[in-house]
Amino acid sequence: MSTLPRTLFQQNRLSLLVLWVAAALFSGLILALAFQVDATVVALVRTESVGWSRWLAGRVSYWGDWYGVVAVGMAVWFWGRRRGRVGVQRLLVLMGLCAAISGLGANVIRATTGRARPNAQAAPGWYGPAQGLRFAKNARDFQSFPSAHTAVVAGFFAPLGLVARRRRRYGLLCLAIVGTALMMWARVWVGAHHLSDVCAAGALGWALGWIVLRRGGWKT
Repeated sequence: MSTLPRTLFQQNRLSLLVLWVAAALFSGLILALAFQVDATVVALVRTESVGWSRWLAGRVSYWGDWYGVVAVGMAVWFWGRRRGRVGVQRLLVLMGLCAAISGLGANVIRATTGRARPNAQAAPGWYGPAQGLRFAKNARDFQSFPSAHTAVVAGFFAPLGLVARRRRRYGLLCLAIVGTALMMWARVWVGAHHLSDVCAAGALGWALGWIVLRRGGWKT
């Protein structure tokens, strides 16, 4: 390797390291703030989550999980195939792959942490794998951190958002951000998760989206 390519390679690695450190620090700060207001948000949800907003959050929470992800992904994939948009098809495959990895990762983590959900009939706390594993009694009541629903949706939208940002397709970038934020709101508003749960899941999904795109040969 000549001196110039080696220097460019080293500069690129340094830039990526700085980017990841900055992203980790920012995500850590947001998560720390979310932990501080978790109890306040839970109290707000218990008093304000009624009527149409509760109904809407329930519908988003239900249809925005795998049902919606698979339906939207397949519809756009077939549209891309019909129009001969190979790039769209490739991106949709990576979006689906990232959603699956994010959801699996969230499920593994939350079964290990065993955090009680806000609507669980248990004292708030972290109970560990003894309560968080699926074969334990009432396991779902202790699978709050992080939110698997949010991780799936964030993992699905992250590759789209990152590609859109690079290509200056700001409408698609807004769609990816709003789609992730909507699921975050819905899971908190139905009382299934703390604010910190969905913040952690969103960060997980978007971080994995960057990795999946890079491994898939896309520039981010």
